Amino acid sequence: MSLRTKDRATAIVRGRRLTAVADRLFASAMTDTALTTDRINAIARDWLAKELDSAERDLEKVRAGETLYAAPDPEIEPIQADLTLLSDLIGDSREALAVNDYRQIEVVADELLAAGGLSVDRASDAYGRFCRTLLRAQVELLNQTKARRVGDYGHPARDPLFALPPAAIAAAPPVDRTPQSMALAELVEVYAEAKVRDGEWKGRTLTNTKPKLTRFAEILSNKAVDDLTRDDVRDWRDALADMELSNNTIIQNFKYVNAMLNWAKIEGKCTIDSPLKGLAPKADDADRDAYTPADLKVLFHCPLYTGHWRADRRERPGGVLVKDHKFWLPLIALHSGLRAEEAAKLKVTDLRQIEGVWCFSVEDTKTAAGTRIVPVHPRLIRLGLLSHHEQVSKKGVGPLWPEIKPSTDGRYSEKFCAWWSHFRHLVGLGRSGLKFHSFRHTFISSLQVAGVPETLSGQLAGHVVNVGITYGVYGGKLLSAPERLALIERLDFGVDLSHLEPAG
Repeated sequence: MSLRTKDRATAIVRGRRLTAVADRLFASAMTDTALTTDRINAIARDWLAKELDSAERDLEKVRAGETLYAAPDPEIEPIQADLTLLSDLIGDSREALAVNDYRQIEVVADELLAAGGLSVDRASDAYGRFCRTLLRAQVELLNQTKARRVGDYGHPARDPLFALPPAAIAAAPPVDRTPQSMALAELVEVYAEAKVRDGEWKGRTLTNTKPKLTRFAEILSNKAVDDLTRDDVRDWRDALADMELSNNTIIQNFKYVNAMLNWAKIEGKCTIDSPLKGLAPKADDADRDAYTPADLKVLFHCPLYTGHWRADRRERPGGVLVKDHKFWLPLIALHSGLRAEEAAKLKVTDLRQIEGVWCFSVEDTKTAAGTRIVPVHPRLIRLGLLSHHEQVSKKGVGPLWPEIKPSTDGRYSEKFCAWWSHFRHLVGLGRSGLKFHSFRHTFISSLQVAGVPETLSGQLAGHVVNVGITYGVYGGKLLSAPERLALIERLDFGVDLSHLEPAG
């Protein structure tokens, strides 16, 4: 702009003033947190693009005869089951748009605002516009996903907000063809082969070390090595803790994995430094809390139990309620004290009537005392556990949770524990020391609060029971199933869970 003077000294003074103004404007622009319409639209378009890309990756993995979004149902053709579910979700989102009900999209909105460093009052008009635009993006996402599920990639965007003009399509940047770093499972094989060739691994060293590295790869879903994050490491660490591994054993796992990742960096197999530093637990530190009533209220009011978006996104509200092992295992652990592995590997025949009482028959446990009978809490029956048992029983006498497949070392809870660690953080239960095993602590503590003697709670929890005359009339007595049920019915977790039960 013109400084409106021919005098050099005057021009310098005016120029300095304009420079200061420009600097302030630039600083304001760089730190502007206003949620303008343009910014709302840009965030929504970016979110839609990323979600469509994620959906495409999922579509690439589905096989004939498998559902991708709906729960498996032998009476419904898999693709039709997915299409029906997607249609229902589209209807739910449109209905929410019609009445400006933003509850199902608020979690996404808050995540996106936090990622962008934006602080917006939920009561503001801007927040409402943001949620409404995201709901439109969600409808578009579901429409596109439904079309792609049947191989239709010519499906045009129905919402003009997300329709790219021809010029924008032509100007789209080229797809990055740079190959990713190798997957974790591949790295384990390459690493093990190199160690054997170099003479560093022989006999028992190979058989003791490689399974631990393979478990690391499986728990983290065989990610590319360069994509590993410290949060991934935390999820792996928490999953190991929920598998009843001691802290000293977990530290040993850290040692093996850290050595592999350091080797990979030196050998040019990855570009990242090992993300394990400082995350190993302390030796012999029992870092496990119990779930408090406030924790339980958060959990049992989250979308996992009140309705979620789809089976693989249970932290987001929606109209789906899948009652598979992810729904049941936390409930069983809380009401029965079963460990994650004990609950995950239950067979149909392990849930049966004993002396007229429905019980879990826990066998093949980590200790002799762990073999026990635990009555099914009446709340689990009211929630439909026996109906699930009946449905699965029609297919034979196999696992109670057919969708769970054992890991390479035979563990049934491995993938669930990894999922649980990630999920609980998403729903606000990320407090240090809070693991899946914490349900067992809550169960035992609740028995204690209810006045159940230690010798009796030990029989229910699978602890070694010290029998002797000091325990009074119950000392040394092996409880019948009805007597055990009477103790289970004393449990009070300090939170109202009646909303989970069917009306009436």
